[in-house]
Amino acid sequence: MTLFAYSDNYMIRGDREYSKGNFTQAIEWYTKAISANPKNAKAYNNRGIVYYELKDYRSAVNDYTQALSIKPNNLGTIINRGVSYSRAGDYKNATKDARKACEMGD
Repeated sequence: MTLFAYSDNYMIRGDREYSKGNFTQAIEWYTKAISANPKNAKAYNNRGIVYYELKDYRSAVNDYTQALSIKPNNLGTIINRGVSYSRAGDYKNATKDARKACEMGD
């Protein structure tokens, strides 16, 4: 089995834990997915979502930024990061992401 397959399996487990509200365990599985495949933008995005749920907006922004370094035009991630910036009180960067999302058609 390749590392990418392990990453996919870890993602499934992370998604399962997230859906049950087990946020700490979800973070652990998404972190394993990232370790197995550091180019897994979805794992960074999903872990960012969990951090957002935990109101750890800075960690969420960091994960969304990492996801965008891999897939720069992912509209959902741009929106997620913008909202997290806003929640963290960083309105300048929130506005930048909102403008980018608007330019992309949202």
